[in-house]
Amino acid sequence: MAQSGMLSGVALGALLIPGNFPMLLNDIAAMQFGVCLTYLIFVPQNIYELIYNAFGIIVPKQAILIAMLGIEIPLCWIRDIRKLTPTNVLATILIAFGLISVLFIALFNNQDVLLEGGDEDLNLLQEISRLPMIKSTWALFIGTSFFCFEGSITLLVPLQEAVFNKQDRDRFPSVNNIVVSSTVIFYMIFGIICWASFGDSVRTALTASLPEGTLSSLVQLAYSVAVILTFPLQAFPALEVVCDTTQTKTGRNKAVEDIIKKRNVTATLIVCLLGIIAVMATNYLGNVVSLIGSFVGIPIALIYPPLMHNRLVKDSSNTTRFMNNCLACVGLFAAGAASYTTIASWNEAEG
Repeated sequence: MAQSGMLSGVALGALLIPGNFPMLLNDIAAMQFGVCLTYLIFVPQNIYELIYNAFGIIVPKQAILIAMLGIEIPLCWIRDIRKLTPTNVLATILIAFGLISVLFIALFNNQDVLLEGGDEDLNLLQEISRLPMIKSTWALFIGTSFFCFEGSITLLVPLQEAVFNKQDRDRFPSVNNIVVSSTVIFYMIFGIICWASFGDSVRTALTASLPEGTLSSLVQLAYSVAVILTFPLQAFPALEVVCDTTQTKTGRNKAVEDIIKKRNVTATLIVCLLGIIAVMATNYLGNVVSLIGSFVGIPIALIYPPLMHNRLVKDSSNTTRFMNNCLACVGLFAAGAASYTTIASWNEAEG
């Protein structure tokens, strides 16, 4: 993130630096905190469904959220990101298990969950052919699509700079293109299969749409644990940005007790604030995801990069500069239109 901040500072100068701090970093921090916010909405919903389906007990989502905050706050006090590696590896394994299990349920263990008015004798390919081309809430996908790639959007430059070998670093763009393309293809296949299998009533939190059963409960538990373990890693870069602005960043060799306490207080207050917002938006996960992607993700992906390219690459052609300006204008329009649409249709896509 430091590289992104320096790059935007050099490229855009005082135009985007309120208080001598790159606006791009502010947006990246907002994006990461937005992801954390969705985690605080997703986990209580997931655990609520899990407990109710498994034991028939209703546990208030607010109580589950408070318990989650009790776990996340101490984890966010960790100042060395390397210490989060074990939990991140475990979370990755759990997510892989969840994805494979959901596909298994959708393909082989979900014969009774079909589109409304569907025929139980139809196979999956026939169900896919019956899916509507456009739904009333299709505009929410604009912001959601950018939110899906928040990791690539915010961490692309730091990841490339982190590659040690120069030859490998030169290969990074092509490798990244392959990875992103593969991810897009997987998202498309996964989404179509699950929509066709689970029906038109599928919820934003897919785990809440799974049929009752042991495997479904294990998937809900695995995803909940994975998200809880991933939360500190997602919050870490954004907390570093906040600590930079509030002069509470400790660094590796500045373990001053007073600064550490201030950093911990800052992290605690931010996580609690996210918890309060999560309570107010608990039934609107889809809208929150779309709004974050529209208002923050689109500018990071479509507005800043072309403007930065025009400022940094002095010998670029007039055509390239024109296309960059066009892309920035498209991004500005898309961010405004998608944000407005998401807010205007707030009650149409609950869950």
